[in-house]
Amino acid sequence: MCLKEFQTFVKHTERELLSLFDSIDRNHDGSLDKDEVASAFRQAGLIVSNAKLDSFFDKIDTNHDGHLSFEEWR
Repeated sequence: MCLKEFQTFVKHTERELLSLFDSIDRNHDGSLDKDEVASAFRQAGLIVSNAKLDSFFDKIDTNHDGHLSFEEWR
């Protein structure tokens, strides 16, 4: 894969991540809370316990504000 193909791949992937983030961000505040993420998991057919959701947020929510920014999500 050449550099140009890699850059195209990265841009495409970034757009897909942003699109997914925006689809989960139901209140359109630019961040994801636990309820929005839990709802997305349910819509995907996944049952995630509150403990696992808390663990997920503990690992990804780097500023520990209880919300995931797009930067943290990415």
